[in-house]
This record gives sequence, C-alpha cells and structure tokens, in this order.
Amino acid sequence: MKKREMVDLILEILAEVLSGTDFRLKRSDDALVRKIHDGKQVLGLPVWDYNPVFEFSLNICIRLDAVEDVFHLFSGSPPKYRAMSYTTITRLSHFMGEPARFKVMTPDDAASVGHVLSDVIRETILPFFDAYQDVQTLDRVVNGESPGIDITLNPSGAMHAVILAHLAGNNEFDRLVAKHRTDMQLTPDVVHPFNRLVEYLKAR
Repeated sequence: MKKREMVDLILEILAEVLSGTDFRLKRSDDALVRKIHDGKQVLGLPVWDYNPVFEFSLNICIRLDAVEDVFHLFSGSPPKYRAMSYTTITRLSHFMGEPARFKVMTPDDAASVGHVLSDVIRETILPFFDAYQDVQTLDRVVNGESPGIDITLNPSGAMHAVILAHLAGNNEFDRLVAKHRTDMQLTPDVVHPFNRLVEYLKAR
C-alpha cells in the first residue's frame, strides 16, 4: 500500500469509532475535528512511512481561539499559519502508556489496531475532550492537575500556559511565570517573546 492509501484507511477506521459524535473527518488535515464554542478539538494522525511498514500514533489537540489570538501577538508566525496552531497537544501515550505507536502493513493490520484504539478513544480520549473545552478547565489541567500534559516545546508551551492562567484568572499566575522563566533559564530583563507576552498580560 502507498502511504496515502494507508492514511485514508486509518482515518476511515477512526471515523467509524467516532461515529455518533460531533467529530468529522477532515482529510486535508489527516484528522477528525470537532468544533467547540471557542475553537476546535482535533484527533490528529501522524503517520511515518518505512516502506513497506507504516507506523502511526494519535495527537490529541485542543485549540481555543481566545488563547491563540493573544499568542500570535508575540509568536512571530506568518499570518497564513496562525489558524494551524493549537493551545495544547497531548500524546496518545498519556492515555495508554508507552509505546503508543503502531506498525501496520495491511488493511487487516489497521483494522486490528483500530479495534485496540476504539476502547481508548471512547473510554479516555472522548471524556478528556468533553472535560476540557474552555480556558478555565484547560488552565486547571495544564497549570495544576496534570502539568506536562501539553507537549508543545518552549517558549510556545510556556506562553500558552501563562495565557491560559491569565484568561482563567488563575491566582498562581506570578508563580507560573517565575517557574517558566526558571525552566527556560530566562531573566525578566531579556528581550524575549515570553517576557513581552508577560508584560502585555500584566498590563491588561
């Protein structure tokens, strides 16, 4: 099979698992997407081609437009790419442990993996999506209950975290800013997107 054929097959399997929900197949993004009040939730499908074997996993992504609007004031991303950013990205391994990558060669292989993933998606990933749909709930999990759930690299990960904290009215905002500066070995006086963002948020 060619990579595109395998991707389409896996997407169809995932769409069947998510039938009866609000998630819709979006082939142009290799993902299943659900619109929420202030953004979208995405079950993304990264696939690696090791001809004749394919390896794939899932990325669990949440985008809150209110967060991304602030983030892109300082991200430096060209406007044409800004709609593609996510507020959080979580690996499949968070929900089922390691290894969370699957090797497939044939349609039967893909169907077998789809059966394994069906329970994980319905029992853990969908409840996760249902629980985190706004700044308050996402701030709670990113900045409190489960730090490290977002795999976005710094400074973007830190920027998203403090934006969530600010918009959610998190009383730990200053502590979180200090923590992220320490993690990035960044002092407040350095000209840096994170520091510029913090100054902007404190002025609001």
